[in-house]
Amino acid sequence: MTDKNGGRLARLLVVLTVFALVAAACSNEGGGDTTTEATEAPATTAEQDMGPTTTVVAVEQAEGLAAVCESGAEEGSFTYWATIEPDNFSEIVAPFEARYPDIEIDFLSIREEDGAQRILTAVAAGSEIEPDLIYGSQDGLFPIIDRDLIDTEYDWSQVDVNDDMIHPTNMVRLFVVGLGIAYNTNLATPDDLPSTWEELLDEKYAQDLVIDPRGNPFDLLSIAWGEEATLDYATRLKATVDPIIIKGGTAGMTEVLAGGALMTTSGRADSNAELQSEGAPIEMHYMDFVPIRVLYNGLMIDADNPNAAACFAGWLATDEGKTAFESVEFKANEFPPEGVPGDATLVAVESADDAARANATGAMVADILAPDFVDE
Repeated sequence: MTDKNGGRLARLLVVLTVFALVAAACSNEGGGDTTTEATEAPATTAEQDMGPTTTVVAVEQAEGLAAVCESGAEEGSFTYWATIEPDNFSEIVAPFEARYPDIEIDFLSIREEDGAQRILTAVAAGSEIEPDLIYGSQDGLFPIIDRDLIDTEYDWSQVDVNDDMIHPTNMVRLFVVGLGIAYNTNLATPDDLPSTWEELLDEKYAQDLVIDPRGNPFDLLSIAWGEEATLDYATRLKATVDPIIIKGGTAGMTEVLAGGALMTTSGRADSNAELQSEGAPIEMHYMDFVPIRVLYNGLMIDADNPNAAACFAGWLATDEGKTAFESVEFKANEFPPEGVPGDATLVAVESADDAARANATGAMVADILAPDFVDE
């Protein structure tokens, strides 16, 4: 490791020496007679020591993301846990590695809930926390947030992250996924679709709507609607529309693409974008309430390599980082999500209590909409 302070002092002395020489030369200008003949002034001792061809260039000190990444390069590496497939991660980080070749990422593909549990187990055993940086949702990471294991003091402005990308828990937003209706563009236009969830309760959509038997996205909508109103809605939806029951968001969207239904309530913006990239005739349609899922990067408390980790989190928040992530995962870091009406109400889990209530209500919605469904 280099002596940063010693290096800076040496550079400063060189710059000050040159400055003194220039000042001395300037003090001799303007006095005495002038002549058209050029005269060669004798070299000073400093000039003799430096050599006749030496040029001194003052280098600006790096600031912001660049400065943190320089410090991260001195640390050399950091550990990152995230719910991303290893092959996808390799594609995402390729531009980062090209820009910051001296920072190595020790990556582990792990579900956020499992990662949080491993961290809690390590803390209980008195062991060190492995990751420097961890990916997850506010509710999924709540067990470690609640135990003050996320660094809440780190100043993300150091890496040029905008305030609107920083969650109150001091985690940095990585992506936002809008949830809602996905429809077959060969079968309908937006004018043929409901503009509110209440308008969806129409007999003209009977047996033309796919829903997931697990109760989503009504579990998330219950955060805004409340349990009683959500269960009432589910009851009326079943009686009026008699939806088609298909488990899984992708499976439901596939049924819509095959023409088996006009639309599904299990649409996801990321799945929609991926299918569109393959030429599929599908589109998201957002209504008056829009469930969203937001994922963040959190710096662990007392991280071993905070600068390297913060460099990566900061880079992911840049245009280059956003593009690299979205091009592979199809998850955009845009808030609100593209296509959401300006007057729509966004609904997201913001606490462990929100998550618990949503899960409980979702189970009751499932009992109403698909009581005979058997998960094989």
